[in-house]
Amino acid sequence: MYNKLVNKEARLALVGLGYVGLPIALEFAKKISVIGFDINEDRLAKMRQGIDPCKELDHAAFEEADIKFTSSIDELREASFFIVAVPTPIDRHNQPDLT
Repeated sequence: MYNKLVNKEARLALVGLGYVGLPIALEFAKKISVIGFDINEDRLAKMRQGIDPCKELDHAAFEEADIKFTSSIDELREASFFIVAVPTPIDRHNQPDLT
């Protein structure tokens, strides 16, 4: 799979483009083709303009990134490898609630 991703014969999808997912997606997009998926169209519109909605990354982080920002589940079918970065609720002891 690694060779296919690096040779752009396969695409990686990163689901969830929040403060964790977006930087990971952009880092991968420096070397491989990435589909960045999120359900929030307002956030996606900003990312397409090279703007980080979380205000942690500057415009340069988006430059030359091989990434397609989308909310289309159909476009996820183009990917062969998936990373999911979505919020995980925590309990009163700050432990992940995986129920």
